[in-house]
Amino acid sequence: MNERKEAYKLLKEVMLEGGYASLLMRNRWKGATKQEVALMTQLVYGTLQNYRYLRYQWEQMPKKKLPESIGILLDMSVYQLWKLDKIPAYACIHDAVEIAKEIKHGKYAPVVNAILRNLTRNGYRKIEGNETVQLAIRTSHPDWLVELWKHHYGWENTVRICEADLQVKPMVARMNPNRTTKEELLANPLFTSGKLAPWAFYYDGNLLQSKEYQSGKVAIQDEASQMVAHFADPKKGTSILDMCAAPGTKAIQMAQMMQDEGHILCLDIHEHRVQLIQQAIQKQGIHSIEACCMDARKIREFNREFDQVILDAPCSGLGVLAQKPDLKYRILPRDLDEIVMLQQELLDAAANVIKKNGILVYSTCTLNKKENEKQIEAFLKRHENFTLIKERCYLPFEYQTDGFYMAKLIKNQE
Repeated sequence: MNERKEAYKLLKEVMLEGGYASLLMRNRWKGATKQEVALMTQLVYGTLQNYRYLRYQWEQMPKKKLPESIGILLDMSVYQLWKLDKIPAYACIHDAVEIAKEIKHGKYAPVVNAILRNLTRNGYRKIEGNETVQLAIRTSHPDWLVELWKHHYGWENTVRICEADLQVKPMVARMNPNRTTKEELLANPLFTSGKLAPWAFYYDGNLLQSKEYQSGKVAIQDEASQMVAHFADPKKGTSILDMCAAPGTKAIQMAQMMQDEGHILCLDIHEHRVQLIQQAIQKQGIHSIEACCMDARKIREFNREFDQVILDAPCSGLGVLAQKPDLKYRILPRDLDEIVMLQQELLDAAANVIKKNGILVYSTCTLNKKENEKQIEAFLKRHENFTLIKERCYLPFEYQTDGFYMAKLIKNQE
């Protein structure tokens, strides 16, 4: 298998056709060895994570604008030269030229060869511009996003957020207390306790292939994401609505906290995602969850009220850029404004189905105060019968987690 060629094909699907790297890689390279998969994964994610810095290195060299298919090949090749020092430069350049020969009848193969040889000969280009631009290029974020974070979280935190987005985060296991204990997991030296969530564990190896994962003793869930259920803190017998529930991770965690005694109604607008919830319920052995396909904004049609409503809202995803680096060059400022309106509609729908003295937990995996703190401030102005109990924003560098926001509100007696 030609690992570089396969990685390049996938990168084109992501960057030219709008595919998602994490989804595309699930069903690819099944016949490849572990070493081949590891190299291809590093090439894809490394190129996506550092896309802007990589392009900055060569974009001034060609006299004319190159086709994007050639640009992606150069990006990947510069990443190899920069980060994969075990691969000799001449081998990297040779492979790039061979791939270029298959694009546009080989017209750009000499250009690819010249640019990469120039880079190896003259070294990397110094980053210029003000502090915002330099940080944005160095960490491959759009300028507008660095400015947004600088305004919302301050310069020091912005630097740390951007740098955290370049880190490979550990895969985190969440314990299933119905099938195992902390003591049993820690008896396996491959497991160590997490830093934040009570049921979180790190695993030294491929968690997906572990007997603990395959037997349903643990599930995969980021530590900050696990904290949403602990924010809700449901008790036995609680009735819960999970408005945007797929793939069911948080609902299952809450069912486990209630020892599977109560009722959780999980909604999702897409039938195939409802099936993901049902599959997860079955694997974890949960009986208190019901999954239904519907638009959560129409929940009043059920004519029911709940003790708790969980709204893990659709969001811009600015807290998960380390895991989904393709979002960095895909998302635009206008996307943030559009998602704010959807979140508002979902929050207003939630307000109508919560019992008196009931709890609303709102969460996102984004770092944008318009979607987070200011969204809740606006909700409280529209719904004066709610009170904010607490809120928390986890920045990704604090515990090596995703960036996450959560707020807990109570519906007062009128």
